[in-house]
Amino acid sequence: MIPTQWYKRLNVQLVVLLTLALLPLGSVAIFQTNRVAAEADRTAGLAFLGLTDRAARAEQVLIERAVGAARLLGSIAPDLLDAPDSCVPVLSRFVKGSPDYSFVGILPPSGIVACSSVEEIIDFSAYPNFETRMAQQEPTIVVNRSASVSGDSVFVISEPFNVDGEFGGFVSVSIPHTRLPETTQALEAQGLVELITFNNDGAILTTRSGFGEAEPELPSGLQLENLSLDEAQTFRTQNRRGVERRYSIVAIEGSPAAVMAIWNIEEGPLSSLSSDIAPALFPILMWFASMGVAMLAMHTLVLRHLSRIRTKMDHFADTRRVVEVDGDTVFTPLEIEDLERNFERMGQEIMRDEATLEGALREKGVLVKEIHHRVKNNLQLISSIMNMQIRSAKHDETRDILRRIQDRVLSLATIHRDLYQSQDAGRVNVGTLIAEIVEKSVELAIADGSKINVQSDIDPLSLYPDQAVPLSLLAAEAATNAMKYIGDARQDAAKIDVQLKQNGSSCIFVFSNTIGKATQQESTGLGAKLMNAFALQLGGQIDIDQTDDLYTMTLTFNALEFEPEARDY
Repeated sequence: MIPTQWYKRLNVQLVVLLTLALLPLGSVAIFQTNRVAAEADRTAGLAFLGLTDRAARAEQVLIERAVGAARLLGSIAPDLLDAPDSCVPVLSRFVKGSPDYSFVGILPPSGIVACSSVEEIIDFSAYPNFETRMAQQEPTIVVNRSASVSGDSVFVISEPFNVDGEFGGFVSVSIPHTRLPETTQALEAQGLVELITFNNDGAILTTRSGFGEAEPELPSGLQLENLSLDEAQTFRTQNRRGVERRYSIVAIEGSPAAVMAIWNIEEGPLSSLSSDIAPALFPILMWFASMGVAMLAMHTLVLRHLSRIRTKMDHFADTRRVVEVDGDTVFTPLEIEDLERNFERMGQEIMRDEATLEGALREKGVLVKEIHHRVKNNLQLISSIMNMQIRSAKHDETRDILRRIQDRVLSLATIHRDLYQSQDAGRVNVGTLIAEIVEKSVELAIADGSKINVQSDIDPLSLYPDQAVPLSLLAAEAATNAMKYIGDARQDAAKIDVQLKQNGSSCIFVFSNTIGKATQQESTGLGAKLMNAFALQLGGQIDIDQTDDLYTMTLTFNALEFEPEARDY
């Protein structure tokens, strides 16, 4: 199987294209999800405000009643101050009749309280911010963790009153923290962590779990005095411990105080409304769902059928057989069925064509070998006829000429014999031919008892007949010339050296022989002409190097690939 890049796979490209197609829908989904998240957060805020108002209702009523009591007492404060003997009994009876209050007193601008629910005189002039509060002349609610009268932790509600139209002081009502109502388990189940009352100065007036435990639950980086007490509000932020909380604030009507409820957004039945709704959650789920459906459809309708067809193709490529592959073909699309049928028909046609071509090729090979065999037989017949002519010739010169022609004919016959015996696509091992030609030339040329030292270094070079024939004939001519000029073969110095080397497509043929001193033969020049003609057919070049006792012929050429002749169409 041919390796391919991962990004060229069909399923990868399908995922990319579907992702691009779903991108506008994803953008719309993110926008809509943001709107849903904002609406859900607003709804959750309203729900928490309702729960906060419900949780703070008892405390609101307690403070509002205390404010009303202070205002009521403020209306009769001038009369009480004018009758000091009756002031303490009146206020004392009021406190006894109202168990939610621990102290009631009329605080004049001097800070000396003589009219209160207790008989002792109390000096408040040294209390922190006393002069400022007197100067502001506004209703206040403050906390006193160690009251001077009861010694308990209380929060004090003070309402100003007038005497003859002028500011006459404050009526203060103290409420012990122990009188605060307990938080119901139902609200705690909704995720209520803490319920805090604070005034417009940011001071914490009341808590459910204690002042020390309430401090870490306050919003981080946000001061209570910066919060508006005029209207209800809700927001989400981290507390001073780094835990995200929901804060809801409702004002207490008629007083400078508000109630803050702190909710755990990870618990309770409203947690789903108050939790973060990730804007990208729905688009991501939609993308996964779309990819899942697309991949399932692609696998069911396309990929598994293509995989079956590919298995058939691979098996056909390996074995040249079209086989059936197991697989569900019930829901195969018509287009893929047509593709599979076309492949099977193409495979059958290819096998028939290959069988026809193989038969034609086999027949052609047989005919070509038969032609080479008949040519070899005809050349051997010609050689036999020439041999008869040599035996009947009366002159030595005639016999020499006929023998040299016979050698050439036998060389051609040897080439055609190797051609019809060759199994290498019509190519001939020229190295074997040259060795055989040199050996036969030496055997025919020397007499019994003679000796010629033949050295050869021949590579197995395979050539097509267009080059094999001229190279073999050239070697035969070189051997014939060597036998003519080598001298007395009975001398130990007679030597022939033959080399045939191949380096890639470059080939070199070297034929060298010794030259006898007593040789006195007239040269016709025919051998040299034939060798040059053969070298021209090879597309090579001959270099001759001759000394007094050594003749060397060097031929260089390139082995060519088979090139069929151009046809006329």
